[in-house]
Amino acid sequence: MDQEQEFYNRGLEKAQAGDFAGAVREFDRVLRINPQLVEAYYKRGKCRFELGDRTGAIADYNQALQLQPERTEIYLSRGLTKLALKDNAGALADAEQSLKLNNNLAAAYSLQGTAYRRLGNLAEAIASFKQAANIYLAEKDKQNCQRCINSITEIQAEQNRAQTALATHASFYDRVLQKVQRGELTQALEDLNWLIQADYNDAQAYSYRGMVLSKLGYNQQAIADLNKALQLNSQILPAYCYRAMVRMEMGDYGGAINDCNQALQIDPNYIDAYIYRGNAHHKSANHRLAIEDYSRAIKEKLDEPEAYYQRAIARLDFQDIPGAIDDYQQAANIYFNRGDWQKYREVLEQIKKVQSRPQGEQRKNYSDFFSHAKSKPLTELQKQLITMVGGYPDIAERLVNLARYKYPGMSEEWYWEKAIRDLERDR
Repeated sequence: MDQEQEFYNRGLEKAQAGDFAGAVREFDRVLRINPQLVEAYYKRGKCRFELGDRTGAIADYNQALQLQPERTEIYLSRGLTKLALKDNAGALADAEQSLKLNNNLAAAYSLQGTAYRRLGNLAEAIASFKQAANIYLAEKDKQNCQRCINSITEIQAEQNRAQTALATHASFYDRVLQKVQRGELTQALEDLNWLIQADYNDAQAYSYRGMVLSKLGYNQQAIADLNKALQLNSQILPAYCYRAMVRMEMGDYGGAINDCNQALQIDPNYIDAYIYRGNAHHKSANHRLAIEDYSRAIKEKLDEPEAYYQRAIARLDFQDIPGAIDDYQQAANIYFNRGDWQKYREVLEQIKKVQSRPQGEQRKNYSDFFSHAKSKPLTELQKQLITMVGGYPDIAERLVNLARYKYPGMSEEWYWEKAIRDLERDR
């Protein structure tokens, strides 16, 4: 027996015994002697697959097919390896090439069905598995026939689930949001994956999935989904806010503000956009603009507790302790009326923390420095500042009071001009 055959036989023996690394070494020896031996490439590719070396297996199958391009089993082995590498389109191409060479090959139809299924082409997948099952049945291969039938049953269940979801979008999304609120993020993600598989153009599904992915910490994937949602439908306002939320997590406060601005261009009364933009301003230490946005949200909806809560935090950073306590109390009252006891208790804890601050800090109430008589007609400067803060005289007063506190001894006009200049600078 010549060395080539000896090494090849030893490779087969070691592969059969499960010593795939040893088998690869023997096939290496064979190919050094005869680099044209198709079987050695093919067998080495199968051993490399078993060792987890998918790339090496593909390289061997490619070499084998260059030498002998009509070997259906090599296409099938390469297709299965591509499936393992999540190259579903490549696996489908290999299955189809096998069927061109032999249109009665059950394994090729089975591979085709698996690739179609992973690509989301469920009707085509069922047709392929039916073809495979019929051939396996004719060959009296009961086990593989049953496996194909099981795959068909599973896909039909997937179709029913997707169709049910598509028929009742509103209730489906409600259930997803309920899962998110309960912290069942993985289950919510699974539901949205099914929905997107059923309809690749469902912008709302991408929007919700982006939100869930962000909560799971997958920020880049979340951004990709939200971009896709807005590409499909630029009018989905929550997608802008979800993307703003992710960008804030990534430290991109300017991008977050821009997203909220885009939402407000579509709907100037969209409350969530004001709250998220307020959050972005707050995180970038622009407390005045944050307070303006939260106030605008409250103006649009007086019983929005999140706006009061966030404005309280911003007012604390703005050293407006009484205003912060007032806002916390408003949020607590709303949560109490809604019966949301967890949130109610959380807000009460925040009030206690603020009230437990040293008395000197609590007394920083800038309204003590407000000296002009409210009964007097408003000056042009006062009107300008009130307009700049969204028509809220209390916010304008607090800005002027802060200037009085920091710069005592200046004229009344100077304080109002200073507040206006600071706002213009921060915009």
